[in-house]
Amino acid sequence: MRAWEEFLTQQESELGKETVDRWLRTLAVLRFDACNLYLKANDSFQALWFEEHVRKKAQVSFRNNNHKLIKIHLQVESEKSTSNARRPKKKKKVEVEPVAETPKFNLQFTELDPYCTFDNFVPSEENSLAFKLLCEIGGYNPNQHEIGPSSTELGTFNPIYLHGPSGCGKSHLLMSTANCLRQRGLNVIYALGDTFTEHVVTAIRAGEMQTFRKAYRSCDVLLIDDIQIFSRKGATQEEFFHTFNTLHVEGRQIILTANCNPQELQLIEPRLVSRFEWGIVLPLEALGKKKQAEMFSNKCALMNFPLNERVREFLLNTFCSNPKALNRALEALILRCHLKQGKPGFRSNTLTVELVESLLEDLLKEEKDSAITPNKIIESTAEFYGIRSEDILSKSQNRECVVPRQVAMYLCRSQLKIPYIKLGDIFSRDHSTVMASVNLIKKRLTETDREIIGSINSVLKKVQQ
Repeated sequence: MRAWEEFLTQQESELGKETVDRWLRTLAVLRFDACNLYLKANDSFQALWFEEHVRKKAQVSFRNNNHKLIKIHLQVESEKSTSNARRPKKKKKVEVEPVAETPKFNLQFTELDPYCTFDNFVPSEENSLAFKLLCEIGGYNPNQHEIGPSSTELGTFNPIYLHGPSGCGKSHLLMSTANCLRQRGLNVIYALGDTFTEHVVTAIRAGEMQTFRKAYRSCDVLLIDDIQIFSRKGATQEEFFHTFNTLHVEGRQIILTANCNPQELQLIEPRLVSRFEWGIVLPLEALGKKKQAEMFSNKCALMNFPLNERVREFLLNTFCSNPKALNRALEALILRCHLKQGKPGFRSNTLTVELVESLLEDLLKEEKDSAITPNKIIESTAEFYGIRSEDILSKSQNRECVVPRQVAMYLCRSQLKIPYIKLGDIFSRDHSTVMASVNLIKKRLTETDREIIGSINSVLKKVQQ
């Protein structure tokens, strides 16, 4: 349609050709009749982006040959309404139109956990660099246990990007930094990736994008936890791109966390991925058993809930999937002990393993059901590739079996630290064959093979469900 194409060309001078191509030319033209153009958005984010950035312009300058305004009707197929828009009664499609009443807009951020301090963090040799850097950023001296000016100027490393598996301490370090900076009087925003997305969507619906942008772009330090959640979320990525640029140009500190390094992020725009690598990228390793036991003892002492050695070892050995599961079990145990006894003064060091099993029966069942095992990895890998577990364990050398088998071997080795000889027994292979398969996957990962990276991340998600 000529009028629509001319309008898009006009928008290129304001929004840029790349933006117009991504957000506007991908809208499907359904039909046109004189003064009405019917478009279809690919998803609700695209529709919301249109409402925020283009609707008002179209209401002024989108006209036909007779200079009459053309009204745009925007639909999102097979989705529930993303606004309080008018809905046709007998259609599944939803029109996204400006509405008279807008929802209330109120930015609510994640509360910082007061337990998350640098004093309570248990640094390992592998995580010492991240710990030291964030202590310097926060102005915390771990030797004197005092907060002062930052020994590393804010914005020196920008952004700081931390990545590692669940339970390695990413959120703890992020909150510790935020707690220190706030005590120094700085304007700090700590938000989960989900929270940022929710704020974008709510702000667009309420017509409060200026309020949103002012809040996020006027802070001294922005900390976003779990940035990988931005995957597939076009409007979120667009807003974060501009927020990132504004803060970075002004030298304001940005700290991000994710479950993988930037190059392994899936369905995140390349321009964002490249920016995540502008500063410093620091990997965090999962805590070993010794460090996890130290952290657990520290938390028991902090909460004034001492445990005898037998109970402590039982909890450590049972809730060993990650520190989050262990913390959850401890907090549940404290609460249930107090409720059972009817008084806060219950002496926790008299607990027995049998009583703990009774008090945590539901959590013990959850932990047993969710525990990662070689069988679960093999089953999840087979399900992802659309084959049977028996095919992975078979002698078949067909590609549809070989690659899944190599992935399963690699995950068993990387996630469970199973010795190669034992892995050979599990997969009915010589240990040298298993080692070669694991090394092959490692090689493909270091070469940033996006296909294998995506496959491994997808299988891991299935394993952790």
